[in-house]
Amino acid sequence: MMDEVSSGETWAGISYQMTSSDDTEFANNLSRVRMTFKTAAGVSSLTLDSNGSGEITIDSAASYGWAFTVEPRILSLTSGWYSWAVETTDSTGRKNKDFIAGTVNITPDPHA
Repeated sequence: MMDEVSSGETWAGISYQMTSSDDTEFANNLSRVRMTFKTAAGVSSLTLDSNGSGEITIDSAASYGWAFTVEPRILSLTSGWYSWAVETTDSTGRKNKDFIAGTVNITPDPHA
């Protein structure tokens, strides 16, 4: 579970780094990262993308050494529980839709 954040407040983002020497799914370069937030009903509410405008930064795309940062931002989500998942795509087009995943509670905006 991710630390809760208030609607309209700046969320700290996520930094992730992976180092592997095994012949695993990390053997190819990292080409894209997406993070999606979904409501309890499974409706997609927000998608962040490394192909977007600075939403996710690929810090290292090298095989066996992936690293990326989901940049801090104001979350434009209404209050409630959300599931989130990070999807990775490697240079061959192979996707891992739940590379990392969890839940987050968005609390009401304290300034509203």
